[in-house]
Amino acid sequence: MAVVLKGLRVLVVEDRGLIAGKITRALETAECVPVGPASTLKAGFDLLTSEGDGLGAAVLDIDLRGELVYPLAEALRARCVPMIFVTGFAASAIPEPWTTVHHISKPFRDTKLLTCLKAALSGRPAQPAPSPAVLSDAYSRAVATVLETRNLIEETRILLPKRGAPEQN
Repeated sequence: MAVVLKGLRVLVVEDRGLIAGKITRALETAECVPVGPASTLKAGFDLLTSEGDGLGAAVLDIDLRGELVYPLAEALRARCVPMIFVTGFAASAIPEPWTTVHHISKPFRDTKLLTCLKAALSGRPAQPAPSPAVLSDAYSRAVATVLETRNLIEETRILLPKRGAPEQN
């Protein structure tokens, strides 16, 4: 069965503006209708409420500046809305109830995002990562810190003017 993206209303929950823009543009290119983006859990719930049963899928960042998206994912699952995670977390860091949700790692290519979304819409669960060793809490915090630092560095590189380029007023 071919998965059709045209006209699909897709909730976008991502706290990084540049990444949210990339997701939105990729969805628009595929003729989807992005709903959002929402940068907080509350904003995600507000969009879910306002959309009612109109959502066809969701693209969710797991960590919204320290706030985990799982309560919203649970509400989406209750409504049978297919979802994917776009995250900086390793597959082994995704907790057990969510290991079968399709996910891609940041940074990502638009084609990978759309392929993952089609896989989620097909109804087939993702293959969970091979049984990982249990991560210690300290290790998980260290990984989160490294990812946060990487995201800040990437955003700074994008926002800084090139050397020698005249500043714009």
